[in-house]
Amino acid sequence: MMEQAFWLILFLAVVGIAALIAAAMMWQKESIQRSYQEEYSAPDFTESAGFAVTMYPSTDILIPGRFWLINRKTAEIEYNVIPAGDVRLRVAQTGQLDVPDTYLAYQYENVATVLIDGTEVTLSQNPGRNAMASWTRNEFDYLLLCEEPQMNLLGGVIQDFVTQTTASTVSGQRVTQE
Repeated sequence: MMEQAFWLILFLAVVGIAALIAAAMMWQKESIQRSYQEEYSAPDFTESAGFAVTMYPSTDILIPGRFWLINRKTAEIEYNVIPAGDVRLRVAQTGQLDVPDTYLAYQYENVATVLIDGTEVTLSQNPGRNAMASWTRNEFDYLLLCEEPQMNLLGGVIQDFVTQTTASTVSGQRVTQE
């Protein structure tokens, strides 16, 4: 009887340890796939990511809101665009930009490259659905994301974002709103 109790306790201990290991592995897999976001009071990420968004649009129509660092490498500025809705501007050093899966999954109906102030900008749009504009300048990638844009929102504001947004790896450079 004592021997059977010993084997039962040993069996339950082994099963419990295996369950703990499986749970730990699942948690680790989920935490790797999750995006890490940290909110900042200004778009200066020099200590965390090695760069700052040193200039960005801020007008009566383009109102910057919250500043985020995503996965310790991509800056994001949330904008309220009056009266059309919200957009998000992402900036990262070339090759480091995080593009949301919801934007990568689309087969865009309209893809065009336009020249704005000497910079090639790729516009990817689906009528009434997600749209994005991307460009590269001075060793930084830029991405403007619009969820369900209305009234050609992307085309109406893209010039301001391309011409008024800059980023820099120089520490201590003053961050300004354009």
